[in-house]
Amino acid sequence: MKKITFLAAIAATMFLASCMRDNGYNNYYNNYSNLTFWMAANCSTSPVVVTVDSQTNQISQYYPNGAPSCGGIGCANFNLPAGTYSYIATGSDSTWRGSVTVTKSGCVLQQIQCTPGSITFWVDSAANNIKVTLNGSSSHITVSFPTTTPSCGTTGCANFSMPAGTYSYTAVTDANIGYSGSVTVKNDSCALVKLY
Repeated sequence: MKKITFLAAIAATMFLASCMRDNGYNNYYNNYSNLTFWMAANCSTSPVVVTVDSQTNQISQYYPNGAPSCGGIGCANFNLPAGTYSYIATGSDSTWRGSVTVTKSGCVLQQIQCTPGSITFWVDSAANNIKVTLNGSSSHITVSFPTTTPSCGTTGCANFSMPAGTYSYTAVTDANIGYSGSVTVKNDSCALVKLY
């Protein structure tokens, strides 16, 4: 009988120790949260690398139809204690910086958004309604800039907003004078193209 009581006491002690160990483990990890960086579209020719709190991960899959679940496949996933963190994300053509707040035992989805580049076509002599076609879209140059260089998006220029890449263009004046060429633009940047 003493042996049974002794074995029961050992089993109860081991059970209580196990529960205490699990509670300590759970209490430690309950203070952490999932932070998931994601993108709807690929706007970089290389994976986007995200750094938070000296930890690095990369985005290699995209979610055009809406946000993924926390810890989504191909997202940059981090497990961090509650707090506010600065982050930097870098791709081949863009850099994103910001801060994000992580709450205790939660899930935070942080989208990295692509900002396309701008392309502006312009002339310094008579602009007789020059039609510029780029990637299937058209715009017109209606104003010339003989003494200054316009900035991107200036009214009277042919303006386009495009993801990073190299594009062929054609331009035709009312007098049927044609121009053609290609232009490279990066995300979050401006390319000015003067037609001669």
